[in-house]
Amino acid sequence: MHIKIKKQILENIINQLLAFVEKKDNTQITSHIFIKADKTLIFKATDKEIGLMIETENEIISKGEITINGKKFADIIKTLKNKEIEIKTENNKTIISQDNSIYKLSSFNTHEFPKFPPTENKTELKTNIKEFKEIIKKIYPVIDNNNPKYELNGALFDLKENSSFVSTDTRRLAVVFTKISTKEEKIIIPKRSIAEIKRIIEDDMKIYFNDTYLILKNKNKLFFTKLINGNFPTYERIIPKELKYEIKLSTKEFLSHLKQISIISNEVKIIITKDKVKIESISDETLQAKTEFKTNSNIEEFKFAVNSKYIIDFLNTIESEQFILGLNEPNIPFVLKEDNFITIVMPLNI
Repeated sequence: MHIKIKKQILENIINQLLAFVEKKDNTQITSHIFIKADKTLIFKATDKEIGLMIETENEIISKGEITINGKKFADIIKTLKNKEIEIKTENNKTIISQDNSIYKLSSFNTHEFPKFPPTENKTELKTNIKEFKEIIKKIYPVIDNNNPKYELNGALFDLKENSSFVSTDTRRLAVVFTKISTKEEKIIIPKRSIAEIKRIIEDDMKIYFNDTYLILKNKNKLFFTKLINGNFPTYERIIPKELKYEIKLSTKEFLSHLKQISIISNEVKIIITKDKVKIESISDETLQAKTEFKTNSNIEEFKFAVNSKYIIDFLNTIESEQFILGLNEPNIPFVLKEDNFITIVMPLNI
């Protein structure tokens, strides 16, 4: 293999791929980036659970394929000048050169590099990518971290005639209801994979799935992730059938006042009356904060306590000027609603 490529192009590709290489064990082929020069230039990185392929047009002097340790590759390219870089194979070594700078690196047998799953025989999730971006943006903050129940460390795509996208961290539940219609299937996408999808997704990508993989693909990229094998909790049972109070509140105003109090404490007490909302910190006597703003409601007085982060996360992901706060009793879950998006939150005991 022998290619020449501009540093800016190569560095951009490597930076996208680094998140997908194995970082703990350099003896594994998955710690390497795979490069194939044929009609086009193909780069791949995967740790077998998640992977990304990038294809680009470039000057190819001779065909071939190699693997290069991802971290070393990135470090080398970072130090070179902002001009063309030459990469070739010679005597079973990979040579990276620019002017008088020359690096010789070892390569694995490229036939051992993990295969990427194809999109054939998989169901296409037909959705507007802009809508899909909004969905994952809304459910992502509520996905749990390191839960012993492994299925909770991912987001549920409850795919059916009208699909729902769901996440929970056991203290709150986020659900986006959609009109996306597809083959009936419940798949769980790992949190790490959702984070990478947010980073690499492009407007012309198509989405495919089966019971093992989720794949995003366009002309120049293919992303895949293995799915979590497990049973997600029956989220429908947690959604309140009815609400005693539904109050329309200003997104911007509520968010601003919550952030003021969260400087002192994330645990806050919220008091709603007919004409105002009061927010107070719950902390020791040495640190206190309180604020309030005007509103209109049909409530004489309603008090509840909550971790303000849960409400802030919800408000940061919506774009509407107003949202609905749904209440029943102070000690049972309350609801935050915006159009087809809800978050159900467990209050604190006070």
